[in-house]
Amino acid sequence: MKKVLAAVRSLDRFGISDRAGAAIVSTSLQDVGIISESNVLNVVDRNKIRRGRTKAITTLLSQVIKDYDHDQFGLYFDGRKDRTLSMEDNRRKVIIEEHVSLVKEPGSEYIGHVS
Repeated sequence: MKKVLAAVRSLDRFGISDRAGAAIVSTSLQDVGIISESNVLNVVDRNKIRRGRTKAITTLLSQVIKDYDHDQFGLYFDGRKDRTLSMEDNRRKVIIEEHVSLVKEPGSEYIGHVS
């Protein structure tokens, strides 16, 4: 299973984590019959989902910049922030990330977001 871009876009749209997304995609492939006990080459892990998300975001941003004039799309900060708790040197640290939305201007078509 080389391309997971459609699955990655759906997982990103609904805010599903990499690990849960990998489990969903792998079980779906198992239900369809692509993955079996003897053929486990197409199992999707969380790193494949993560690489697919990175590739989808860079492809989307480059396509938006290439296809549209700089006057026709805008970057907006919607004020939403993610608070992620991480451990550094045995201490808790809160990482705050802001969301950036890409909007095509004339009809205000939502293109995507980047965290």
